[in-house]
Amino acid sequence: MLMLIALTCGAQKQNNIWYFGNGAGMDFNEKCGPTVLTDGKIDGYEGCASISDKVTGQLLFYTNSDSVWNQNHVAMPGGKLIHTGSTITQVAIVPKPGSSTKYYIITSEIQAFSGEGLRFHEVDMTLNSGLGGLTFKDSILYPTPVTEKITPIRHANGTDIWIIGHLYNSADFIAFLITASGIHTTPVVTTIGKIHYDITGIDPIGEMKASPDGTKIALVTLRHPDVELLDFDKTTGILSNLITLPENGSYDLIGNGSGLYGTAFSPSGQFLYVSKWKMPVPGSPTPGLVFQYDISSNDSATIQATRVNIFTSTSKSMYGLQLAPNGKIYVAHHLSNYLSVIDAPDNAGTACNYMDDGLYLGGKTCSWGLNNTLDYTSCETTTQLHETTNNKSETTIYPNPFEGNAVLEFNNESNTSCTLTIYNCSGVVVNVINGITGNRVLVEGKSLSPGLYFFTICAQKGIMAHGKFISK
Repeated sequence: MLMLIALTCGAQKQNNIWYFGNGAGMDFNEKCGPTVLTDGKIDGYEGCASISDKVTGQLLFYTNSDSVWNQNHVAMPGGKLIHTGSTITQVAIVPKPGSSTKYYIITSEIQAFSGEGLRFHEVDMTLNSGLGGLTFKDSILYPTPVTEKITPIRHANGTDIWIIGHLYNSADFIAFLITASGIHTTPVVTTIGKIHYDITGIDPIGEMKASPDGTKIALVTLRHPDVELLDFDKTTGILSNLITLPENGSYDLIGNGSGLYGTAFSPSGQFLYVSKWKMPVPGSPTPGLVFQYDISSNDSATIQATRVNIFTSTSKSMYGLQLAPNGKIYVAHHLSNYLSVIDAPDNAGTACNYMDDGLYLGGKTCSWGLNNTLDYTSCETTTQLHETTNNKSETTIYPNPFEGNAVLEFNNESNTSCTLTIYNCSGVVVNVINGITGNRVLVEGKSLSPGLYFFTICAQKGIMAHGKFISK
């Protein structure tokens, strides 16, 4: 007997609208889009962030670290934040835990020398007839000097939030916990990896990103360039298990150098993408690049051996990378009317389908930066799981619902290496299991709160299976 379970869960939509560059925008609300938007007022050279209503997907406000615009694209009163902040690599917007109306904007400083340090600013959406307004700004989170790198990660409890930064002239990562009582301004400090410093003030530049499940962080440095990959403990805020992936080249005083800038993880977390802008080194110009690592081995030499250039250009530079709600990664190019698109980022090598000039921005231009977001929220909202009581279907999970553990079986006759990704009802990745080579995998309920979950099983050829289950 065949039984069909058809449960619907509304994914959180707080990341569904982006604004960046010179008024460019993207809307992922309608069938995952994106619908290109051209009505933005932002002038965002680098880091920018937008936030939408988590239920409706309606835009609330957006920022480039310098100014804040409401949903009507009007600057909020007193909304000037960090002077020339639009040239900072990353800015973040996060909701205040326990509040449905208050949000924090986290800003940094330009190349560790402009003196602002890390700061936080609060927006209350009950002000100005529901269009929002700043209740305070320029509160010091950490004094100068800090790098331009900021990434938010959801705490293991699913409610609180970590903000992670990095000090300049130091090997210290700093993690600040945000709870319903506010931002805890005493950070958790982890001293690990290289000292971020150089005489030219270049190493503060470049992105730091979290994996979709929040268990890993990747970041880049420009001078004596490296990609650093670390584990992140979502309960304690501590980083560990550093893997350093060195790149060739270094930055000099006349504008030549490595050009490392963007980072992004694939939806499953198996692959890490890094971008590099082109450099006019006399006699040996370096091209713009996007390259990929398979990080599933957690071994430095093995990861380094998987490095693949997926796109090379002598005519354009590659800057910010951002994973979108539709599961694609978008690539920014300075003063371009197009974004490049990594169409299938969970596929290895060139099978990820890099599309240069993949999305036309309707006459608007992007620059170096794209939206920095909290949580990877998928805009996929409905899944169906077929089960049988007398015959095995192609994908089964039993028992379901379950308390404790369950076994997931799927068709994998060729023993292809694949990845199981589990999402909660909000579309947030809660667990990733890499390197599955058989046709079954154990789902451990001890790490899951009671509720409805979705899953996908992906290999290089794409999605092999998907469905949902209930943990009691």
